[in-house]
Amino acid sequence: MNRLIFLGFILLLFSSCTVYKEYSIDIYKPGEIAIPPEAQNIAIVYRNFKYPGDTLQHYYKDDHRLRKAPKDPQNLDSILVSTCMKELAKNFKTQNTFNNIHIFPQLFEPHSAKKLPALNYDVVNTLTTSSQTDLLISLETFSYFYSEYSSTEEMPTKSNEVITAAVWGVYNPYSQKLLERKTMIDTIFWNGYDNQGNYRRNSKLPPRITALKIASQMAGENYSKRFFASWQTVNRSYSVPPLPDFSAADEYVQKGEWDNAILLWKRYAADDNGRMAINARYNLALGYEMKDDIDTAFKWIVAAQQIATDYRSKEDLKMILQYRNILTKRQTDIARLKQL
Repeated sequence: MNRLIFLGFILLLFSSCTVYKEYSIDIYKPGEIAIPPEAQNIAIVYRNFKYPGDTLQHYYKDDHRLRKAPKDPQNLDSILVSTCMKELAKNFKTQNTFNNIHIFPQLFEPHSAKKLPALNYDVVNTLTTSSQTDLLISLETFSYFYSEYSSTEEMPTKSNEVITAAVWGVYNPYSQKLLERKTMIDTIFWNGYDNQGNYRRNSKLPPRITALKIASQMAGENYSKRFFASWQTVNRSYSVPPLPDFSAADEYVQKGEWDNAILLWKRYAADDNGRMAINARYNLALGYEMKDDIDTAFKWIVAAQQIATDYRSKEDLKMILQYRNILTKRQTDIARLKQL
């Protein structure tokens, strides 16, 4: 058999046994919202809107059974909304995002409808003028639900969780535009284990009201991150076909020795390596992203897309296009950070 044909056969065989691994990295991202330069002072208001089906504020789930909470404070909704808004303001102050912050937690009467319309700009202008602010952030609606579970064979400790759902709106009174309408859904979960999976014998789960307050704080904190640059942990994937060079490159990746991994991947990046070049080029894009050379990373992911298109490899193309979009976004984010 011709040596090149044999090599191609082996590479094709190996490519069908490729293992994909994840690698966590920290990236610095700008805020998601383009805040107008003149927005130095802001007002935060609770819209007090509820959808008709949002009626479970004083209920919880006990092992999949719905129960009414016996000792809930009547103003539970106000307590949790206030907790959420104060945490939002606290994070703005910590990051020096705005100069002055005015909170209006109980300005609107409770109201309900099937659809959530934008605030009337006469209301927006009145609020921002009276508080001498440049931007209005509205917690349009806020929902929450607590659940607790007994121990099972799969989860040998008791556990509980809170799910929060918030819709936020950002209104610019000068342009009279809704800068953002964002739905944020967060889940916070407690059990008897720490983050490393170790069982903590003396751990105690927070009671329902405490858990709801903690989750409300997290909802405010998470939304605040859309306004300022911050470090975020994200996952990237890379491929390890069953070839010695790729296994050796994997060991270098685990040690953070990206230059050595890149040298090994480049051995398989040429067109004559067939489908194996898809893996090599994709990995090279990650390698150069880790070296903060996003432009070179983008060139390699485009090269990976080209050869994956030639081979009509739909699964590879799907993964490649996802990563290409991520790198495009990173290029945009880096350009925005340079302008700050």
